[in-house]
Amino acid sequence: MAKITYYGSEKEIAKAAAILKKRRSLSRMNEAKARLVIQQLIDQHSLKATIHVNNNAVWSRKRILKNLRRVIKQGTLYNPDQDKPPILSHYFYQFLNLCCGSIAHYDIHGWIHKYPTVEHLKQFFLKNEMGKRVVDYIPEWKTDACAIVRDIEIVLYPFLSYMRNREAS
Repeated sequence: MAKITYYGSEKEIAKAAAILKKRRSLSRMNEAKARLVIQQLIDQHSLKATIHVNNNAVWSRKRILKNLRRVIKQGTLYNPDQDKPPILSHYFYQFLNLCCGSIAHYDIHGWIHKYPTVEHLKQFFLKNEMGKRVVDYIPEWKTDACAIVRDIEIVLYPFLSYMRNREAS
C-alpha cells in the first residue's frame, strides 16, 4: 500500500488530492504501479503540487521532456544572456540531482558549469557520476523516473534507441 503525501500551495495540493482521490484503486496498488498512474495524472492535469509516494517524489515526464527539447534546441544548458535564468529548469536539475546519480555541484549553476552543453548531457546519461548508465542507476521501483530516462535516451540517442529496440525484438 502506497503512502501519498503532497507539497505545494493549498490550491495546488487541493487540486492534486481531488484528482488522485478519484482513482480509488491507487491506495491498493504497489508503489511501482502507483508511481506510473500518478505520473500520468500529473501530466494529464498539469499538476503543480509535488506528490510523494512513500516519501519519494513522482516526476512529470512532460515537464522534463519539454525542458530537454528546449535545451537541445539551444544546444546549451546555460543562458548566454546572464540576466536570464538558465535554460535547464530547476525541476529538471532536481531530477538529475535526486534520481540520476549526480551530486548537487552546490547548485544548478555548478551543475551547468560541469555539464554546459547537450554533448556533456549525453555523456552524463551514458555514464553518470557513479560510473553507471543513468537508466541502470535508478532502482526498478522508481518506475516514473525509469520511464523518463528511457524517453530522454530516445531523444538524445535516437539511432542507439532504435538499435536497442531491434535487438530486443
